Amino acid sequence: MHNQSINKTADPIEPLNDTWAGKKSAGRWCIVPPFDFTSLSTQFVNAWYINSTIGTIDAFDELARVGEVFFSPSSESDIKGVVLEWQPGNSYEEYIEHVLKAIGEYPAAIEELVMQVDLLVFVRTEESPHQPIRAWVRYLGELLIRGGPEYGEPYLCFSVHHTLFYPFSYPLGADNSELYSLNQPLLENALRRWEERFGSISEVEGLKGIYEYGFKPEEEWAAKLTD
Repeated sequence: MHNQSINKTADPIEPLNDTWAGKKSAGRWCIVPPFDFTSLSTQFVNAWYINSTIGTIDAFDELARVGEVFFSPSSESDIKGVVLEWQPGNSYEEYIEHVLKAIGEYPAAIEELVMQVDLLVFVRTEESPHQPIRAWVRYLGELLIRGGPEYGEPYLCFSVHHTLFYPFSYPLGADNSELYSLNQPLLENALRRWEERFGSISEVEGLKGIYEYGFKPEEEWAAKLTD
């Protein structure tokens, strides 16, 4: 399922929050795939979740790895949701297989599935404060899959709550152009691959300059604000 040249089991690192920082709702990209849940059985609904999970993981394969999965049925159901964490010592492939098996065996129609993901990005560290390195950073993104007979049309979303992919940092306005130039192409590649799988990215919201494939360079959107 994944790019064999990427080490999915490498330990996450502790980055320096130097020119970037946490920023709630910095970016959110969503796809509304054409799918009709009307009159579908639990088996077929959860099969859609399996296929959507596989396709999403594959699309983000070069940028993200899943660390935790939570899925649950409609709020009207008495069946509890499930949390599955990637445990040390287990291979990544085994973990994803376990997740897919659990989805397939779940006794109720799933209505929401959330994946907390590590991102393979360029950051600076205490050991390398001047030269960015590419490494896994813990839980920098979230992938959401939602839909079901009682919910309506499905949608898939990817969200970030930081400015690592942004030209500068909030709230201090630090110049983040170096990390932006390294990381924005990684985000764009993943979003384009995701779009090829499920259809056009039709909903985006977040910081100024956000667009379908990440964030535009500051000079592009800042110029429009002054026109």
